[in-house]
Amino acid sequence: MKKFLLVCVLLIMSNYAIGQQYKSHTVTKGENVYRIAKRYNTTPEAIYKINPTAKDGIKEGQILAIPVVDDQEYKTHVVEKDDTVYNLSKKYNTTPEVIYNLNPEAVNGINLGQVLRIGVIEKNIEENRDVEEQIQDGKSKVLDSLKVLPEEKKIVRYITHKVRRKETLYGIAGKYKITVEDIKKENKRLYSEQIKKKDKIRIPVFAKVETPVEVVKDSIVNRLSVTTTYIIKPKDTRYNIARRHGITIGELERLNPNIDPNLPIGTEIIVPTTVFIPVEETLESGFELYEVPAKETIFNICRTVQISSDSLVKLNPFLVEGLKEGMVITIPKKDTLALDIVAQGKYLTLEDKLYNFNLKKLAVMLPFTLDTLNVETRQQTTDYLKKKPSLRIALDLYSGILIAVDSARVKGITTELNVFDTKKNNNKDYITKLINENNFDEADAVIGPLFQNNLETVAEALNKYNTPVFSPASKRESSLYDNFFQTRPTSAVLQDKIIAFVEKDSIDKNIVIIVQQSPKYEAIKAKLKAKFPEAKIARIEEGNYLYEVHLNKVLDEKKPNWVFLESDDVAMISNVTPLLNAKAESHNITLFTTDKNTAFDDDSIKNEQLSKLHMHYPSLNKEYDKEEVEGEEKKSVSPFVKRYIKEYGVEPNNWAVRGFDITYDILMRLGTADDLYHSVSFEGVTEYEETKFNYTKKIIGGYYNNAAYLIKFDNDLKLTLVE
Repeated sequence: MKKFLLVCVLLIMSNYAIGQQYKSHTVTKGENVYRIAKRYNTTPEAIYKINPTAKDGIKEGQILAIPVVDDQEYKTHVVEKDDTVYNLSKKYNTTPEVIYNLNPEAVNGINLGQVLRIGVIEKNIEENRDVEEQIQDGKSKVLDSLKVLPEEKKIVRYITHKVRRKETLYGIAGKYKITVEDIKKENKRLYSEQIKKKDKIRIPVFAKVETPVEVVKDSIVNRLSVTTTYIIKPKDTRYNIARRHGITIGELERLNPNIDPNLPIGTEIIVPTTVFIPVEETLESGFELYEVPAKETIFNICRTVQISSDSLVKLNPFLVEGLKEGMVITIPKKDTLALDIVAQGKYLTLEDKLYNFNLKKLAVMLPFTLDTLNVETRQQTTDYLKKKPSLRIALDLYSGILIAVDSARVKGITTELNVFDTKKNNNKDYITKLINENNFDEADAVIGPLFQNNLETVAEALNKYNTPVFSPASKRESSLYDNFFQTRPTSAVLQDKIIAFVEKDSIDKNIVIIVQQSPKYEAIKAKLKAKFPEAKIARIEEGNYLYEVHLNKVLDEKKPNWVFLESDDVAMISNVTPLLNAKAESHNITLFTTDKNTAFDDDSIKNEQLSKLHMHYPSLNKEYDKEEVEGEEKKSVSPFVKRYIKEYGVEPNNWAVRGFDITYDILMRLGTADDLYHSVSFEGVTEYEETKFNYTKKIIGGYYNNAAYLIKFDNDLKLTLVE
């Protein structure tokens, strides 16, 4: 029945080919939604909106509706070593200008692994071509009797249009009530070039054909709008109409230059043919719509609904462009659990959504250096481990990985685990040989290597297979490869976490910035000053010393003092924290840092002082108090910890926990999606023992984890999870 409905929808779409906004795609063996999206220059999310069942997996022979703005398929090229735009233009018999027009970002340079559009694939499209004719296994005959052949549009004359400043093909097409494709057919150069001011283009004028107007109905059934008209309904605003059709208010006004500002109910306007999802239907339980009145501010909204500004932007990403009167935004309802959902981010429990129980193939690449380790001599082994911190980390990670594989097996996810010894850092030749001699193209994911240089080598070699490579330890991202997954939140992510926390409640606070004198700290100092322009900067003497008299000048007795301390100098921290503690007797002081590095853990830094100042800091791990775990809370330790103690006789350290969290998350994602690229399109955060994951795609490069914790020292030296 579902297949019949899909076929009917596709048939309807073929009858309204004038919009050229959708095309069908028949899934072939080995394809997934991510690869299909690449081919048609769209996104997995856009495909899922039109094909919601695809989130549960796709299979060979399945027909998908693909959103295409210009009804074109593009010839693509994956950038290889030594490629340049000029060389590619010669290779594909085109010009550098065409490549730059199709890939505007290329003007800033191209990167290894980047996908470029090289040109339009020329093809003969018959308007009476049924979508099923694209299937090569003979299924086309099933629908032959159901075809409806649209009448061919007859051109009666042409108009010459002179392009004005800021005009777009979209706007011009709307003005003459034709499609972008109609214009391109009469101006072939526009398939590869952009229009410019003063260009003269031919506009076809078609003979009028009396056809019934198809009105978009506000229902779940009709989510595919196959028309370019929309009838204004009660409570419609220019903003929510534009938002629901994927355009800006300016583009809506260009399509409807004579639109009545009052938007009378029942008025028919022009909108682009696109996915139409009524805003109310997109709301989750616990949320509601809010139309922004005049003079409203983000601060006031956040204060009213009691959420942070970054949480509000997460619900309404378009707010990064500013809050405007008439906007319709999503906010949590009062007295609901939605507040917790927004504050913490939407959490996903993947174990409850498992459906893909095919054998998972993981490769683990870590520096075990087994060829130089004499495991028969215990003392030599102990000494060797002390000298090789990378080996200790590798062994701890691997111990957690093994527990994760076994835990996933209990859930029905079986894994073929292949382990490879990368031996040492900067080992490109050996690792390349390792990859060439083994079947890495069949791996669902690779965990490791440990070192960044080796990671880049593996990501480069496996990029052609689209195999995800997970960095378990390095803080450095990769700007070259789409298959690179950064599991550790970067310093920038951690900084943004605590800055956003302070920013949402900085009104009536005296922000103080105390930063170490060092080129290394100039960037964070500038970032804090930009975020808090009214902040006071404490004067630091040579040798990174703070005098009490200078501290007195930046503190305020009448306001809460929120103090940022940025330093990795033990002497400086041991100088500043006692001064702040002394002032805490007469001032309200809370301490913050964007980087709680090892200097804060030095014996000369007293945790009692950090606790008294309630120091807040971002962390990639969900920290806890060991005394609680070893005392009264011993019975409540997680199944992972119990299993680890039973297996190895000791409690897991941070690296063992990290190995478990990364691996278990990968396996759960593979169990709830076609592949890992499909899984990261899900909105929400996954969380396990001490780590949470929320992967975001970079514009150029791979994925990074933007999920982190916010920890504070509470009274009596206790650590508390703030966010």
